[in-house]
Amino acid sequence: MKIELKSLTDIDPCELANAANDPNVSRYLKKSFPYPYTLDHAMSFITHSLEHQAVDFGIVINNVCVGCVGVTFHQDIYMKNCDIGYWLNSQYWGLGIMTKVVHILCDYLFYHFSIHKICAEVYAENTASSYVLKKNHFMEEGYLKEHVYKDGLYHDLILYSLRESAYEY
Repeated sequence: MKIELKSLTDIDPCELANAANDPNVSRYLKKSFPYPYTLDHAMSFITHSLEHQAVDFGIVINNVCVGCVGVTFHQDIYMKNCDIGYWLNSQYWGLGIMTKVVHILCDYLFYHFSIHKICAEVYAENTASSYVLKKNHFMEEGYLKEHVYKDGLYHDLILYSLRESAYEY
C-alpha cells in the first residue's frame, strides 16, 4: 500500500468529496465539516486552503484521495505551536494508515517550520484517534469535561501534544 501526502492542487475534488461523504468521518469533527459532503464542499475547501496558503494535504492511498490532514499555526506568544487535524474515510480505518500519516506530517512540520510543539484535540470517545497520537509519542496534557457540544450532546475532549525534543525522527 502506497501512502502519500499530496498538495491539494494535486487532489481530484471528486475523490475528496467521495472520501469525505461518510457519516463516520464527520462524527468526531467540528460542525463546520458538513455531512453530506458534496463536490461543492470539496471545491470550496480546496479553494479556501490554496487562497490562504494553508498547510493542508490530501491523504492518497494507491493514487486515490481517501482523507486529509491539516495544520493550524498559532500566533503571538503561541507562535512556536501548531494544531493538527485529520480524517480518513472509514473504509481505511484500522490499517495503520493514519499512524503513518501523522508521523510523516510531524517530520514535515519539525523539518520545515520553527515549531516547538504540535498539538491535537480528540473527543474522549474517539479511542482510535487517541491511539494514533500515542503511537506517535504524543502525550496527554489535559482532559476537559463536557468541553464540546455537538448534535445535542456534550463530549469530553483530550488535549495531546508532541514537543520536538521528545520526537523520534
